[in-house]
Amino acid sequence: MRVDFSGANLSAANLRDANLREANLNMINLSQADLSGGHLYRAFARKANLVHAKLGGAYLTRSDLSGANLGKAHLVNADLRYCRIIRANLISAKLTGAKLYGTARDNWIIKNIECKYVYWDMEGQHRSPNDRDLDPGEFERLYAALPTIEYIFEHGMSPLDPVIMNRVVEAIRDQRPEFDIKIDSINARGLAPSIKFTVQHEEQKEPAFEEVRKGYEIKLKQLESERDRYWQIIKAAFDKPREVKLITAGPGAIVATDGSTINIQQHIHNVLELQKAIAQEPENSKTFTKVAKNKALDIIGKVLEDIAKGEVKEAAKQIIELGKDLGPLFVRMAPVAYEFFKNMIT
Repeated sequence: MRVDFSGANLSAANLRDANLREANLNMINLSQADLSGGHLYRAFARKANLVHAKLGGAYLTRSDLSGANLGKAHLVNADLRYCRIIRANLISAKLTGAKLYGTARDNWIIKNIECKYVYWDMEGQHRSPNDRDLDPGEFERLYAALPTIEYIFEHGMSPLDPVIMNRVVEAIRDQRPEFDIKIDSINARGLAPSIKFTVQHEEQKEPAFEEVRKGYEIKLKQLESERDRYWQIIKAAFDKPREVKLITAGPGAIVATDGSTINIQQHIHNVLELQKAIAQEPENSKTFTKVAKNKALDIIGKVLEDIAKGEVKEAAKQIIELGKDLGPLFVRMAPVAYEFFKNMIT
């Protein structure tokens, strides 16, 4: 249930480790509040006063902080992936260790930032810079106004597209490191869903965009057969109303089953991340001493079928059972995805 704090004054409140998932915190006073370790997934905090707020280690994924005042806020190790920080004031904020993948940061205000490193990758595993700490003022110089390119999905964005683009970016970074291309923000809404990327220099925009376009088309062709198979499974499940009741159509559909709701997009994304971790591991790795790589991939395929049928608990159990054999791999390469399913059965 979404909590509504409209009109409340929570200045200096102790909300450490609080569960504020999807809470309405718009325009309220949270200055000096302690939200350390809090769970604020999809929270709404537009134009909120968060000056001097303690948000260290807080889980803020997909929250809306547009126009919020985060001046001098403590955001060390905060998970800000997919957050909207548009026009937010972060003057003198502490950002070391923050995860910033997919954030929307148009016109954010960054001055006197205290930051040694951040994480720009999807899983929050690879610190940037990877071999040193940022110098004072370097964060602002790098991220205040980097040249941006935008890829628009004219026929709509599927849940697989951000995953595909993440792989495209990884390939471009390997082949053209001088671009230092990064995913800047993901907008899956409206008539023109898009992904924005940053590059280091203005003259790199056109060649970088061409690399993105070509890379996406190649990856799309490589994954087309699997992509079609997954959506056929989901479509078949939607055609069985006694098993799954369709609430909202489309790739990001929410379905209801056994009195609960699940988001197909989020589940499939996390399964594909686990599948990616398995596929990238060498077959002769010690990881596969208890279960063969092909067998592990077969199990992942079965998990996708179970999710499409609405059997999410069964899917989660299969992931956790597989994790007993491949756990170190998941923890190393796809910890967020693995934790997602682990939390479902605990």
